[in-house]
Amino acid sequence: MLKAKNLKKNFGETQAVDNLSLEVEKGEIVGLLGPNGAGKTTTMQMLSGLMNLDGGEISVEGSLKEDVSVVFQETEYGSKLKVREFLKMMSVLNENEGELNNIIRDVGLEEFEETFVGDLSGGNKKKMNMASGLLKNPNYLLLDEPMAGLDPRSRKSVRDSIQEFSNTHGVLVSTHSMDEAEKLCDRVIIVEDGKEIVSGDPDKLISRIDSDFVIRAEGNVPERYKSEATVSEGFFELKTDQPHEFIRKMVDSGEIDKLQNLSIEKPGLEEVFFKVTGRRYEEDN
Repeated sequence: MLKAKNLKKNFGETQAVDNLSLEVEKGEIVGLLGPNGAGKTTTMQMLSGLMNLDGGEISVEGSLKEDVSVVFQETEYGSKLKVREFLKMMSVLNENEGELNNIIRDVGLEEFEETFVGDLSGGNKKKMNMASGLLKNPNYLLLDEPMAGLDPRSRKSVRDSIQEFSNTHGVLVSTHSMDEAEKLCDRVIIVEDGKEIVSGDPDKLISRIDSDFVIRAEGNVPERYKSEATVSEGFFELKTDQPHEFIRKMVDSGEIDKLQNLSIEKPGLEEVFFKVTGRRYEEDN
């Protein structure tokens, strides 16, 4: 198990990580979820041994250097090497040449072995980054925003690869996307300002939202719903089991013309965040 207890990290007067604890076991994907600036990347750097702690402790069977590998969001490589040439070099550096072919196959890069690194698509660059991390032969793989900037097809491909890795590795994924965390993770730890605000199995967290649908809109709350709605930053939310009735009443009264960005959704982790904090989740905070 990779375990962190009461991690702290300060940058001047800013506390980037504040008493954060987490655990990752082999065979599971844990999501470190929060808006930009929540302390996710800093946590990854501490967990991988790349940044000193200002407080707390980290433990793992073996050592951080040998058993934990991290793949950061922004990793760029020169374009003068082909994919196989680059990964061959990484396998030599990590004394793991025997696994090179298997890892290239597992991440789905076999047909791109002779492609120059600089010519890879965004999704395939992410896969190559993960292959580089796996060539270290870690027990725990830390992936910093692995879906950032990818189109839907590439996201699914990378998601499938991560799920495959988790059969034999422990995986910690940082992400600001609630939707991706719901699809990918066995457990999530939602953080804000370096602190955990809630954690658990995504399905169980969502099941605490006591309605079948969430209506969200920008504008003033219709008078008849003011006692039921929650309001934050110009938006309001209503929880209901009969969204069609809300729409019918808004159309009949003409009030629907006064609402913007109207959406009807099944409850998700955004509603969990709202329930805990009383604020809408903003990915780019």
